[in-house]
Amino acid sequence: MHSEFFLVRISRSLNPAQSIVSWVLEGKVLRFHPAERTIMLATAALAVACFVLAYLKDVGIEPWTFTATGIFAVVAIALGQFYRIVRDGERIALTAIAIGLFAPWTFVGWTYNILLLPRYAAPIDPILVQADALFGYSWPAICAWIAQYPQISELLRQVYNLTLVQLLFTFMFLGFALDRPRLHAAAMAMVLASLMTIFCWGMFPSNGASAYWTLDPAIDRIVRPVVDSSYGAELNRQLVEGVRSVSDVKATGLIGFPSFHTVMALMTLVAAWPYRIARLVLIVVNAALFPAILIHGGHNLMDVFGGVAVTLISWFLAVRIYGAQDAHEKARTGAALASSPVQAA
Repeated sequence: MHSEFFLVRISRSLNPAQSIVSWVLEGKVLRFHPAERTIMLATAALAVACFVLAYLKDVGIEPWTFTATGIFAVVAIALGQFYRIVRDGERIALTAIAIGLFAPWTFVGWTYNILLLPRYAAPIDPILVQADALFGYSWPAICAWIAQYPQISELLRQVYNLTLVQLLFTFMFLGFALDRPRLHAAAMAMVLASLMTIFCWGMFPSNGASAYWTLDPAIDRIVRPVVDSSYGAELNRQLVEGVRSVSDVKATGLIGFPSFHTVMALMTLVAAWPYRIARLVLIVVNAALFPAILIHGGHNLMDVFGGVAVTLISWFLAVRIYGAQDAHEKARTGAALASSPVQAA
């Protein structure tokens, strides 16, 4: 009998606590798929980079800033391992582990982004604003237009605030659909997209349209952009002065170009595309989300175009990485089965 199958059968005869304790004491190895190991390795590597940067720049990282995320990640991953090894419930395992890994990656990426402050290159927002003008777009103009429809503006605000929820919902949908290829491709694509976005911002900093323009106070009171001119002014200050502590940053995001909200929105659509109902729902949601990103995200139109490019490139790379990892895993498993005593007999 295969050792993993034997472990599951034995574990089922115990209650969950006994199963996990005996499993640890016996030195059993946790079972992670290649993509999951890749994300853990990337998170660990970026976390090391964060601590090195924090030490070199004398920037404080208070334990309470990551405690909740760390606890959530441990609980979610442990739950996933329990269902993968003890209960043989891969749907829940895939979902829990994907979300459990994404949470610390998001925090570490956000922290690393903050630790890159200050940036000494001039922001490229004036260039992006000029490029927007070629398409007849400006942030003050679109805010003035939506101010005529305050109820629609409020709806767009709510849609904008749910972008991360949309991504997590897609992870859950793919996990429960047992679609590991698309789930893990999407998860790795988000990791790649994060790195690409941070790298681009690090080389060519931008804070978005809200950091370049100052809205008319009357329009600002009606529209109430999530990322408004005061938010943009604070980003401009931090870009020059930097921070003394990670907790000093109250902003949920620093990057204007490429738009990471665009990445999250489009990645959900790309990942769930084969599923007709999910695809139709996400098309409708994203039809509202893209103007919401421009208005409430305080973005240039070029930011959105950049987000689209980052999404497509990262998805292309992630699908090929997943394919290579999956082929290697199958080859290794096949070789192990061929050389096992049971198979030989």
